[in-house]
Amino acid sequence: MSRRPFLSRALLVPALAALASVAMYAGACGDSHEHGDTSSDPSLADVIYEGGTTDEALEALLAVEPKDEPSQGTVFDAPEDGAALPGDAAPELTFHVAGTARRTAPGAAPELGLAAGMRELAAPGTRELAAPGASIVAELGALLGPARAAWAHGTPINGRAYFLVFATAERELLLRVFTTKLSYTPDAAAWDKLRAAGAPITVSVINAVFENNRIVQGGGPFSGEPLTFSIQP
Repeated sequence: MSRRPFLSRALLVPALAALASVAMYAGACGDSHEHGDTSSDPSLADVIYEGGTTDEALEALLAVEPKDEPSQGTVFDAPEDGAALPGDAAPELTFHVAGTARRTAPGAAPELGLAAGMRELAAPGTRELAAPGASIVAELGALLGPARAAWAHGTPINGRAYFLVFATAERELLLRVFTTKLSYTPDAAAWDKLRAAGAPITVSVINAVFENNRIVQGGGPFSGEPLTFSIQP
């Protein structure tokens, strides 16, 4: 049996893979939905994304009117409502879902079991690449196709996520943050924006439970109790 076809195939696949990787990179750069790049909705361009959140999930959340269910809404733990915060250092805002215990450690919400199981079963391209006699085109498609989609749009979020909106009487959209964490500490730029407001600030939270960027049935969104604070000069 001649080894020439085998060698040709062994050399051709890596070469085509390299070319396809270059094309994939260029395409991903052109279509990127990196966190904060809300090209699908320019009105969300100022939103800060933390904890692996995505603009697709945020758009899904904002497309539905939030419900007032006290057990599913958020309650702030710190700072206290009406607090006057020193302006020299950004505080950590912490909160929890009213129907659950207060958080013991910051971090992303746990994945839904169903979504985690689906992700495990959907490992892209493994069966196609393992199948004997698979075509080169099929192999490259299985290897590169799903990866490009994941790169372009980010990993879909699963579990609960929180949309924080800071506002004053003069500015309804002073600062907006979308996160999977039960806390938020403004970075230097965000803190400067809050300090420059020069007025009492109210922050409200809308949360929802997601599966692959979509709100699960009965998963909200839910409105929470707002918090008002001021920042000392």
